[in-house]
Amino acid sequence: MSYTIEDLTTIDDAVFDALWDASFPRIESGATMLWRKYDAKPLTSDEKKGIIKNIFTMALESGPDSKLYLCRKDGTPIRMFNASVFDSVAVCHYTLYGPDADGSRSWLYDGEVLRQTRDQLTSDFDVTGHTIHVATGSPMHTYYLSRGNEREHSVSETQGNDGISIITFTYTGE
Repeated sequence: MSYTIEDLTTIDDAVFDALWDASFPRIESGATMLWRKYDAKPLTSDEKKGIIKNIFTMALESGPDSKLYLCRKDGTPIRMFNASVFDSVAVCHYTLYGPDADGSRSWLYDGEVLRQTRDQLTSDFDVTGHTIHVATGSPMHTYYLSRGNEREHSVSETQGNDGISIITFTYTGE
């Protein structure tokens, strides 16, 4: 089993669509996105997809302090996310998650994925950690808070008054 993380220069529509399709039911059921910040009216699935694709496209066009990444497990796309650097911390704004070739998402619990993400972000941005913005109380909120590994990073949380929590992984070693 091997993981790779690619720094993208373009978005492969088929890969984006597959990861969107795999992520969307979980995004909607777990209330992990606060769509109201994009528009006052209810948004359709296609409008939501367009917002995320536009955000990812902007990451490609924003210069050296913003990147779009694609993670693969044994060649299968499993995660696409954008990140930018602020005050020596990489901010991972939006992420799409998909299953591996076996249809499993167990890779989410493999520490190697987090280590490779850390290594990629420190190589590209020379950062001391990364943050993830999630809806407070959502399944992803719980997931990220459980990702502590004191040998490699510490995990902390800042809750905003807008229903968003910022989970910070501060790199500590290995």
